[in-house]
Amino acid sequence: MKRKHYGILSVVLILLALTATVLYAINASYKIADEIRISRIKPFPSISVPDSSTIKEIEGLEERIVALAQPRRENISPVDLRLFGYQPMERPKFTKRGRKVILPTRMNYSLTLAFSSGKKRFCVIDGAFYPEGSSLPDGGRIVRIEPNRVLVSKHRLEEWIPVRERIREIKKEKKVSRKAKAP
Repeated sequence: MKRKHYGILSVVLILLALTATVLYAINASYKIADEIRISRIKPFPSISVPDSSTIKEIEGLEERIVALAQPRRENISPVDLRLFGYQPMERPKFTKRGRKVILPTRMNYSLTLAFSSGKKRFCVIDGAFYPEGSSLPDGGRIVRIEPNRVLVSKHRLEEWIPVRERIREIKKEKKVSRKAKAP
């Protein structure tokens, strides 16, 4: 066989392989077509758009969200924690020269929710609702709120407080209790 016929022979072999593949695919599709059942697609639910008066009412509530989430505490008496074994902190100790000993600032906050969306940013720290830029009762200030953490500034120190993941803690406690029960 001459060298010039090699190209023609290879084209013929490729065409035969492609033809066999197409025939096999067609045959397989006929066999599978009997087994495939197409279910009807459920239509989208009809959602009605609220009228303009409802939208204005929602916008009015956005301005009052802080007052709704954290109402005033005017007539609430403080709790006496000494009944439960609480002991107040000792008075600050003095050095030989009469200066106060200043303990390092602690930021023991419990962040349970952080919400940030565009210009609106809110968080729940120690069970109280705060917008970005507000002051905390112990002198701290909320500098920035992100979806998973909050930046708190207190006495010239800044610290990121992460969102507390109570779900993971509960799962770990369950695993530990299961292991303890197993012999």
